[in-house]
Amino acid sequence: MFWNKKKAQKLYFVSIGAGINQIPLIKEAKRCGFQVIGIDMNPAAPGFYYCDLKIQESVEDYESIFVKLSEMLVDGKISAIMTKSFGPAMITTAFLCEKFGFPFLPFAESLKFQDKRILKKFFIKSDITVPSTINITSKTNISGLKENIFPVIVKPTFGHAKTGINIINNHVELKKFVSSHNPEKYIFEHFISGDEIICAGIVHEKKYYHILMSDKKTSPQPYFSDILHTTPSKYHHLVSKTIEVGEKIAEAFKIDTSPMIMEFKIDSNENLYLLEAVPEFGGEFIPDVMVYAATSYNHIENTIRAASNLNFRLPLKVSVNNAVAVKYISGTDGILTSCSIDSVNKSDDIIFSRIFKHIGEKVSALKTNHDRIGVIIATGKTVEQACERAVRAEEDMNIKIKVT
Repeated sequence: MFWNKKKAQKLYFVSIGAGINQIPLIKEAKRCGFQVIGIDMNPAAPGFYYCDLKIQESVEDYESIFVKLSEMLVDGKISAIMTKSFGPAMITTAFLCEKFGFPFLPFAESLKFQDKRILKKFFIKSDITVPSTINITSKTNISGLKENIFPVIVKPTFGHAKTGINIINNHVELKKFVSSHNPEKYIFEHFISGDEIICAGIVHEKKYYHILMSDKKTSPQPYFSDILHTTPSKYHHLVSKTIEVGEKIAEAFKIDTSPMIMEFKIDSNENLYLLEAVPEFGGEFIPDVMVYAATSYNHIENTIRAASNLNFRLPLKVSVNNAVAVKYISGTDGILTSCSIDSVNKSDDIIFSRIFKHIGEKVSALKTNHDRIGVIIATGKTVEQACERAVRAEEDMNIKIKVT
């Protein structure tokens, strides 16, 4: 007697994006046992190498992606949809999760994260402390503004990677800025002096859980590009306050299951001011390298498992066991003529390094995060030791720039 053995149904994970930064997400999905469908406009996207199926489409065109996904699955089902990218990719993820019935956040709520002005209003409505806004329009009498409003931080309503951020120190600079820009497209805020921290977490079943806090250093004014992230944070005693903010955000935007990244400014009295919060993994190699190196908690894997109803570990007792420093390499205006990572890769203290530019490529002084030449991630017994190792590794790279 013969029985027809039923073929196991394939389970698919959809990666919105297949660029180099998406590879950690794709690899973790594969390790969880999924077949991966990668979506990217670039046919040569490096993440496609690890995917089982590929869709060449803009990550912003969520309606076309939905049609193609609906048509192609004849031998399996989608179990989860996720992205490690930002902005438009997150919105596409929200649209698709809503269409396929997966936990994330409502599509209508995701659209609010496009506009920093709208987002800030919702933070204030949720009783979250943010830097105070200065109402400036094209009709504002600049000369009539009080002197104590300066310095002023100016941020584009739309944008990322610290692009377009300016600091204005007096009436003359403000007049010049308003005369050459449309102020309605910018947010003007009081500058808060103090340190910055980043908190990575996860929302599961509408509850926010903290994973890791790290300290952040930026380039000098006026550009504020990220140059260093370290953990453990010297502000770890404020974790409970950041959790309260995460819970308010999850409730305000009806987030069910999602990664979360929050950025805070801390003044001299240790008051927290929320600068940014998004239902994303965030960049800066925090979710894929720093979190695991510091705590042994696999942030990406567990978020995938949470979103796909697999067994996963909540970060209830995650502790920082190793100091980690994420140091970015920057240079001056010119041409990159020399850079070697061979010696760096041989060091046990350096757990990750990557060069973003090619030899012969034009490089620029640090104005936005896109101007960075590379990154080195080091561990140590203390933050100071990890930073020292990262500095030595950068010196070993023999980076040379020909000034043009």
